[in-house]
Amino acid sequence: MNQLLTLLHPETVIFNLESGSKEEVISKLLQKAVDTHQIDPESKGEILESLLAREKSMSTGIGSGVAIPHCSVNLVDELKCVMGLNQEGMDFDSIDHQPVHIFILLIVPKTKFQEHIKTLAQIAKALNVKEDREKLIRSRSFEEIQKAFSRNV
Repeated sequence: MNQLLTLLHPETVIFNLESGSKEEVISKLLQKAVDTHQIDPESKGEILESLLAREKSMSTGIGSGVAIPHCSVNLVDELKCVMGLNQEGMDFDSIDHQPVHIFILLIVPKTKFQEHIKTLAQIAKALNVKEDREKLIRSRSFEEIQKAFSRNV
């Protein structure tokens, strides 16, 4: 989980991500990236189009209550990450047909996409432990997120 924790900051987490359509959820996550100065507001429309196109080709709801919407674009020069949590869970057309509680938005530079395939895999693997996911979903602060992935706590 350390890989994900290195990408996140207290201001890049939405703790009560409101449910809505898949498009609304992705748009809210992307807006958080704009609000935290990760994404230029001018680029938002093009990045949203890219995220939604990716989603149409295949859902990024990977199962077990996790979705990792992502795209690769020329509009960023380093990996951008935002996380949203929703305790109730929402329909996201997940591959296991289960509600999604944990959303991790990744915007990857096109020039570094191959490097970040590993990042995607590491995040998916880190979220593979049910107890860790449950702690994460219940988190109400960044410190609780950090504790959720600390084996010693």
